[in-house]
Amino acid sequence: MKIAVLANLKKDVPFVKEHPPEDDYWDDLDEPITVRFVVHALRKHGHQAKYIAPNLNVIRRLLNYKPDLCFNLCEGHFGVSREAQIPAVLDMLRLPYIGAGVLGMSLSHNKYMAKKIFHWVGLPTSDFILVTKPDEMPSIDLEYPLFVKPAHEGTSIGINENALVQDKQNLLKQVQWVWSKVKAPILIENYIEGREFTISILGNEVLPIIEIVSPTGYYSNSQKEDENSEVYRVCPAQISKEKKQELQIVALEAMEVLELYDLCRMDLRMDIQGGVYILEVNPLPLLLPDPEQASFVYSSYTAGYSYDAMLYRIVEVAAERLGLKM
Repeated sequence: MKIAVLANLKKDVPFVKEHPPEDDYWDDLDEPITVRFVVHALRKHGHQAKYIAPNLNVIRRLLNYKPDLCFNLCEGHFGVSREAQIPAVLDMLRLPYIGAGVLGMSLSHNKYMAKKIFHWVGLPTSDFILVTKPDEMPSIDLEYPLFVKPAHEGTSIGINENALVQDKQNLLKQVQWVWSKVKAPILIENYIEGREFTISILGNEVLPIIEIVSPTGYYSNSQKEDENSEVYRVCPAQISKEKKQELQIVALEAMEVLELYDLCRMDLRMDIQGGVYILEVNPLPLLLPDPEQASFVYSSYTAGYSYDAMLYRIVEVAAERLGLKM
């Protein structure tokens, strides 16, 4: 097949005064090595693969290339629905693509809306409220401790060592700090004390579950970037067969209700009584060829996939869903 690989690269970020290139605002974007490995893996399996930068010329370049399938890795640059922008372009051009569509990307990136949907369909997630402006705080009817994070960010952006708050004074202080970082709505939710897990899904296959162990009880952006961080991961997670099945079922149901396809990764917590709660869902898991940094890749390796085989399987499940011949 002729495959176009689309990804926003960190080295190509646009210049904007409020977000210089070194700003953690861009942490979601891909490194060039990811694109190189994806293109190389696809070519090894006999596909004609080419990277196409998702800039202002992307429509013309896609029309000229005429791909049979697009491998979308784009996080987007601006806007609360930025992850949905390239899927919208591909839909407009009637080009099939791997992964979630406009609706799935938009809902997943909006943690507030995703949690409302989980509540509506009966999937477990912690209680929460949304703060749209820090100087217009709603009534807080939640019990402390609380967790504060941006409603529209990933990669733990806007989450620091003070994200877990025990009282109103620190809550207000943290809301102000998060607002200073993202200038966008903020999610406040009950903190679930217990164990944290990351679940990756490839097609309908739930890959080996990762447990994230952190001395702070959560995973911050600074911990992800700190080579000396005390955070570590265990894969496969040491849990009972029954709890493993429960986590798998919840993850698959969350993927279905948000209309995600082909691949995704999500974070869940298990409280001290064994209750399972969805934290958030990522329809664009990092595919960096380094299992120390990319949880989806780590779980894939643990399942027995090589990097190339993982990429082949992603294309295969997407082609099956879309009715394309390999």
